[in-house]
Amino acid sequence: MSSGRELIVQYRRLGNTDLTPSLLGFGCSMIASLATRHSRGEVEATLRAARDSGITFFDTADVYGQGDSERLLGRVHRDHGDGMILCTKAGLTVGSVESLVRMAKPVLNLLLRRWSTAREVTTGTRRRQERQCFNPDYLRRRIEGSVQRLGVDRLDLFLLHNPPTDLPQRDGVFELLLRLKAEGTLRHVGVSCRSLEDADSWIGQSGVACVQVPLDCTRVDAALPILERAGALGVGVIAREIFSHDALAGRSVPDAFRPIVERPEIGVMLAGMGCRTHLHENLAGIDEALRCVHVA
Repeated sequence: MSSGRELIVQYRRLGNTDLTPSLLGFGCSMIASLATRHSRGEVEATLRAARDSGITFFDTADVYGQGDSERLLGRVHRDHGDGMILCTKAGLTVGSVESLVRMAKPVLNLLLRRWSTAREVTTGTRRRQERQCFNPDYLRRRIEGSVQRLGVDRLDLFLLHNPPTDLPQRDGVFELLLRLKAEGTLRHVGVSCRSLEDADSWIGQSGVACVQVPLDCTRVDAALPILERAGALGVGVIAREIFSHDALAGRSVPDAFRPIVERPEIGVMLAGMGCRTHLHENLAGIDEALRCVHVA
């Protein structure tokens, strides 16, 4: 970011929706969790710097940071809300552990920043507590909670959080979501998918405006049939876990971004950014990737 040139921030329409988010989106799974390595002040400064840099898409969930991810985003939205697109999810639950962890979090965060092994154990324990619940009444309560924590009148985009493709309450869930759309609580609805294979089955579901999928540069070729089908049906695609697996093995950040940037079906690629250094690296990386694509 020291080159002195203006960085490219590209915006793409997300499928057939009326949303045109920044291609680089901010993944908020870690901004308020026990695994966060940076201070709350640095995380909030990073969110504000991201918005000032032109990033408009922020992805969170009701369980991220025991709800604190949404609360923190809500504060930023209150000051920088113009143009921000908030995406949240529900369907995972950690039960009573959620409130206990949130109460103990200030002390635990101080301890876990010093002992990385303790952080890994704590994160693993939390994941083992995760369960799924897609009961329509439960989802309605969680959506209402997200609206309150984010401080908004309606959610720009709501995603079911990694549901099974054989979801027993499938019809009832989408009846609820379509009703909440009609009431004005939800603007658009989609599914965060456990895998590319799951996404293929959700793309044809009535009411699904977009799918979120795990997709790094090493798997773009394998994902082409799914991406092309989504594009043909006007279903938006959000790529997450873009640095997973071997994405950075022998590659620079721009090299890891470029195969994803090249696919027009992908409206958003999510990167977790816990500090301003990470933010600047990702902004510079996508800038270089976009310049290479434009030159090519």
